[in-house]
Amino acid sequence: MRRALLVVDLEGVAGVDTPGAFISGTPEYARSQALLTAEVNAAVEGLLAAGFQRVRVSDSHLSGSGASNLLLEALHPAAEPYFLAEDAYAPHLFEAVEAVACLGMHAAAGPAGFAAHTVDLLGAWTCAGRALSEADLVLALAAEAGVPAVFVSGDDVLQAHLGGRVGYVRTKVALSVTRAYSREPEAVLPELSRAASLPARRVEPLPDAPLILTFKSGHQAALATRAGARRLDHYRVEVEGRTFRERYTHALGATSAAGEVLADAVGDVPGSPVFLRDATALFRLRGPPAHPPPARTEAVERALGAFLSLTEGGDEEARALRALTLHMLEGHAPGAFARRGLGPVLEAAVAALAEVPLALPEGLSPDVGMARVDAWYVRRERGLPHAPLEPYLLRAYLEHLAGEGHGLHAWLLGEMAATRGLDVRLSLPARAMRDASRVADLYWLTHLYLLDTRYLRAAPRHPDAPAWTEELLVATPWVVEQGNVDLGAELAFCLQCVGEAGGGAHEALLVLLEEHQQPDGCMEDAHATAGALLAFAGAEERRP
Repeated sequence: MRRALLVVDLEGVAGVDTPGAFISGTPEYARSQALLTAEVNAAVEGLLAAGFQRVRVSDSHLSGSGASNLLLEALHPAAEPYFLAEDAYAPHLFEAVEAVACLGMHAAAGPAGFAAHTVDLLGAWTCAGRALSEADLVLALAAEAGVPAVFVSGDDVLQAHLGGRVGYVRTKVALSVTRAYSREPEAVLPELSRAASLPARRVEPLPDAPLILTFKSGHQAALATRAGARRLDHYRVEVEGRTFRERYTHALGATSAAGEVLADAVGDVPGSPVFLRDATALFRLRGPPAHPPPARTEAVERALGAFLSLTEGGDEEARALRALTLHMLEGHAPGAFARRGLGPVLEAAVAALAEVPLALPEGLSPDVGMARVDAWYVRRERGLPHAPLEPYLLRAYLEHLAGEGHGLHAWLLGEMAATRGLDVRLSLPARAMRDASRVADLYWLTHLYLLDTRYLRAAPRHPDAPAWTEELLVATPWVVEQGNVDLGAELAFCLQCVGEAGGGAHEALLVLLEEHQQPDGCMEDAHATAGALLAFAGAEERRP
């Protein structure tokens, strides 16, 4: 009995044009299942016309449901469905088949192509410098097994990438990594049948070279090494093997190990708005830039001049912001700090904190209360005398803030004081703002880094820092889209302090800050300007 192997995915199916359409539990997903099943049935009809009697159908799409995306009750009777979540290209699928075809595929991981990724949403695969799509992987495995290929279907970006090496049916045009414009499914189905009925062609194998996996965080690359991959640099690993199948299997194990981070990076359950938001962000999140980013010395100079000008005033908020920012800069970017001769400026700013009152009366604004605790904190951190911060007054003020809806301030002031031996913290849930405001929750998250590093004066120590980082990475596309420069600056310097200054998320944040920096160096206010100064100087310090 003559058999063919049909490997199917969902992103390249005509009519599947948004991320919600290929994630289970969304309103669009049921229609996508029907569209996929119809395309599979059309391809099976064509393969039968070519003389095959049975078609193994390996469903490779992981929608989050843990089950096949095909409507099995509507599947062609000649189809033999398989759903192998661990490896949809397993060796036994290629045994005793005379041809292979790929349906509903997408482009390789990168900035072009609808839903572009390779195997998972974390990394890019290359071989001898060539980017690999999942269609490339299937074709390479088939070539090694001596199985010719019939056709591939998917978007225009994948078509250009394959370059005529195999028959192709274009189902859509990619508008972006999260949007596509499909042809009418009714027009695509007969083309799939015709393409499947044509003779199979031999496919050239990939070069006998290691596979390089490039991840979106250093933590992901580190996890991949636990599965046997060899670390090349912060973001890249390589895997070797005697055959392409061996190299592919080792790479699959490495990506599976790195995929542990998804539990931290993607919130809620498949089909929920939060899951869809985070999964979409992973498509948009870029890996490390191909070339070193530009020096941003001018941006540092402008930000420093603007920051010093904005904090020249004698009010306590300006004094506290000036001293705390320079205190952080000295620890975070000591080279940049020293080159600009900021030591005397910092000393004068810290000395001026002695004049900041520590009274915390009920009704005091959160920003002024923060400035007073900041002043006390910096003096204590630097081993300088300061008037005492009375525990009962601070506790009463924290209770007042919490009661007035300023839970973030109440939490942070309590934590700052506790790091210096004054523990009057309220009993607040961890990440208490998570369900109330994404902006407030992300500020909470960035301040976990600041508390853990003593405001950028020490290396991160907390065991959850890698999980925090994966959250920040996934949040970056949203922060950039919102144009939130103050929060963007905080994300940037937090990524710097955990060694992620070479990644695509960090570069996107710096571009955001550059686009919003005014000619005089100012951002939207003094706080955002301070954050931009730390981010630009931190990037300058960490440039290769």
